[in-house]
Amino acid sequence: MIDKKTIVFPTLLFAIFFILITITGIIQIKIVQNNLNGLLKNQGEILFNHVKREIDINLEYLDLLDKSPSVITASFLNILVYDEAIAESIYAILTETTAGTLDNIPLENVLILDEQGKTIAQKGTPRIPEPSIRLIVSKKQETFIKMPTSKVQALLMGVRAKESIIFVSIDENELETLRKKYIIKDIIENEGKRFDVSGITIYDPQGELYALTGEKKEHAFVLARSLDSKFLPKYTMEVFLSRVGADEIFKQTMGNFVLILVFLILSGAVSTYATFLLEKKYDKKVKEMERDMEMKDRLVSLGKLASGMAHEIRNPLNAISISIQRLKREFEPGDEKKDEYGKFIDIMRSELGRVDRIVEEFLLSTKSRVPFSSENIHNVVEDVVAIINEKATIKGVTLINNIEKDIRVECQTERIKQAFYNILLNGIEAIAGKGIVEILSARMGSYVNITVKDNGSGIAEAHIHNIFEYYYTTKDKGMGLGLPISYMIVKDHGGDIKVFSEKGKGAKFVISLPLAQPKA
Repeated sequence: MIDKKTIVFPTLLFAIFFILITITGIIQIKIVQNNLNGLLKNQGEILFNHVKREIDINLEYLDLLDKSPSVITASFLNILVYDEAIAESIYAILTETTAGTLDNIPLENVLILDEQGKTIAQKGTPRIPEPSIRLIVSKKQETFIKMPTSKVQALLMGVRAKESIIFVSIDENELETLRKKYIIKDIIENEGKRFDVSGITIYDPQGELYALTGEKKEHAFVLARSLDSKFLPKYTMEVFLSRVGADEIFKQTMGNFVLILVFLILSGAVSTYATFLLEKKYDKKVKEMERDMEMKDRLVSLGKLASGMAHEIRNPLNAISISIQRLKREFEPGDEKKDEYGKFIDIMRSELGRVDRIVEEFLLSTKSRVPFSSENIHNVVEDVVAIINEKATIKGVTLINNIEKDIRVECQTERIKQAFYNILLNGIEAIAGKGIVEILSARMGSYVNITVKDNGSGIAEAHIHNIFEYYYTTKDKGMGLGLPISYMIVKDHGGDIKVFSEKGKGAKFVISLPLAQPKA
């Protein structure tokens, strides 16, 4: 007969041990949940502050446009590209509008006419010129639109919709409100896609929906608070972060908990180690995100500096150009020196034009709204090689373009050329004597990796993390702007740049570019 103590004591001991392991597992699960929630909160804080900063910067540009129109040149009015989106949206609204739905449309001044041009319904006090009405009533045009200009900040549109003619006039104040809304909507859409956010929602002071992107998901981490912006006082914003990654981690932790019950002590060690790795991975991701945002802030500052410098340079250039025109028109010498005088005047005007083009090219490097086109990347790099080859030959450096000849990439051609120009120039200048700079390609799914490698002196490990910071340079000459500008251009294309180097063994720049840009 078996002694009851022989059975009870081990069973009790095992039960106590099992309970302790279970309690430990439950505590670990709670810790993991708290840590994941903390990481999601930190990520949400970073995203919230970043989106708020983007909104403030862009609305400050819009505010500057309103306050100082005499200082800002026409190239600065790129912000008015939002007017096209506004016009498209208004067109879609007007084609669906009837007299019965007039009060429901979000526009202040609307006029509905019949086929003979008689008023059917009206909202607000639309000011529609009679010639514009006659154009559509006479069926000479199906649609009429007059976009805002630097002198007249108003938008006028008329369309023939079903059995009526609808006109809308948007004054300067209403247009500014719409621009602000579309700018904010564009920002939250871009940042939402960039950081894989489930959704971003902004509410006005009355709690009404102002702008949103993505989808509200019930199973998501939500960070909601006041925007605290001088441009959007008392507005609130909600950031919805996907819990897919966190849930996946939590499922893995539950699996580890089962292993704890099965393998007891061993599984506890495995779970602790796995939790450590997961936290480290999340910490690394957050740090990379912070570093990326810090770099973007610096590059935005560079863009603002470039725009400011360009405008300051162009103002005296315009004054000089006007003075030269007056000299040519009012102070022309006698016949004996007339030809020589005209020649000198033309040279001065030509040189002024060249300086203006140089300023425009510098501005181009900071503009992210240049149209994209499908280009053969081998030919794009070959054009850059042709431009820079003379400088390379003088230094005794050979440039070799080994990019596959059938790869096409959607890109902003001139900007991407500038990015490759800066990187190739960096490789040439890194070689003290004779050497080689080779450009290679490798397809990686929907991306292509363009590798630029040289056999120069290499980059010290302490400097690798700083080379994309503007004004940072180890050379005797140069401002340290080339590589930061290249980094900004590649990032605007949805790509990335990685650098691999050892001191004395050359450097390798790997530029990763998407073959196609995401559809709007």
